[in-house]
Amino acid sequence: MKKVLLLVMAVGLVGGVFGLNALRTGESGKSLLHVAPADALPVVVVEPERSRITRTVQAPGEVEAVLEVEISSEIAAKIEEMPIEEGDAAQAGQLLCRLNDDEFRALVESGEAGVAGLKAAIRQTEADLEKCQRDWARQERLAQHHATSDAELADYRTALIKAEAAVEMNRQQLAESQAMLRRARENLKKTIIVSPINGVISKVQAKPGEVVITGTMNNPGTVIMAITDLSQMQVRARVDETDVPLVKPGQAADIFLPSDPQRPIPGRVLRVATSGTKQVGRDVVTFETLVLVESDDPRVKPGMTANVEIEVARKDDVLTVPVQAVVYRKRKDLPEKLVEQFDRRQVELGITQRQSRAQHLKVVFCKDEEQAHPHLVRTGIADETRVELVEGIAAADTIIGGPYRTLDQLKDGTKVKLEEPKEGEEKSGADQPDEQTRLAEEPEDGQDTPSDVTDDEVARAQ
Repeated sequence: MKKVLLLVMAVGLVGGVFGLNALRTGESGKSLLHVAPADALPVVVVEPERSRITRTVQAPGEVEAVLEVEISSEIAAKIEEMPIEEGDAAQAGQLLCRLNDDEFRALVESGEAGVAGLKAAIRQTEADLEKCQRDWARQERLAQHHATSDAELADYRTALIKAEAAVEMNRQQLAESQAMLRRARENLKKTIIVSPINGVISKVQAKPGEVVITGTMNNPGTVIMAITDLSQMQVRARVDETDVPLVKPGQAADIFLPSDPQRPIPGRVLRVATSGTKQVGRDVVTFETLVLVESDDPRVKPGMTANVEIEVARKDDVLTVPVQAVVYRKRKDLPEKLVEQFDRRQVELGITQRQSRAQHLKVVFCKDEEQAHPHLVRTGIADETRVELVEGIAAADTIIGGPYRTLDQLKDGTKVKLEEPKEGEEKSGADQPDEQTRLAEEPEDGQDTPSDVTDDEVARAQ
């Protein structure tokens, strides 16, 4: 009997627990037993501002000169003189290096002697030709009076032809000798190397007494020095493949050096590579982008690393709010009217049926008396702190801009109370998400979420 009683009590206890749990949650999942009102969440409100907003693309790179010339020798010879050192300024036409010219002077003298000898030989053969022409003319007159034989006439004709050939052969040899003489003189000139541009000797790789060689197919040859024109500098930046469609030649840019990251140097995009480069060991594709430095700032030196911020879009006097005020919510957590509004807008923009059923929507919460209500928004461009609101919010609306932990808990009708930010909190950003945290909590690409795409880009596509 006692065992039966204990069993009945156990069953009743279990049933009571399940009954209380059902009574506590109900069908909607809300507590039916908890009658005390929920605590209002502290919020910080902001007002939409009309301001300028600039979208930028960041890319790392290296500083280099627009014009840098490597000086090599076109002949093989020993360096006799080098009156410059690394770091010296060089003017166009200034002597940089003098090579040993003994062999080339000898070749010039030999060529001059050969040309002179051939000229004398030509004079001799021309005299022989003149004699053969006289003899042939006399034989022709004799033949008219039948005073010579046919064999003798043929011999004189042969002698004339040989004299003419000798003259022509000496003339061709003279032309060849003159060409070789010109080549010898050009090689002699190449023993003196002068600067082709105005610039600075950026590096010296050879010394007096060394023998320089010319380049071949398998040997690049000796690079004596390099001259850099420091009047024009550029940054060879690497733009990520996700940002490169926004970058165009002529766009303004700011160049930041590690030595002075607070003072940007103005620049402008010169050109963008048409093909990407995949980094070794990383599944990342970047496009080489040249940014011209539009300043003669002495801080800019070849070989420095730099970070480039390229201005790809700018809008003046547009309605903006802090970036953290724009949040994502699932369709099921939003009022039905907002979901229907979103679907209608997607159809108007020509978005496909798959995209129009996005599971995450972009909203901004507004404070209406003591409650928070979501507003469906369409955003434009954004910078690091603010985002443009194209549609969904009026300038008179009171936007909930934080704290971030509160924004994460807000739903339609959530009770809120105004709370002033603590001193130094806004500057420190302790309660605002960093960029990686914010991106991690947004829906990932490819998850059927067209709201991840910038709304002004969708509108322009139409």
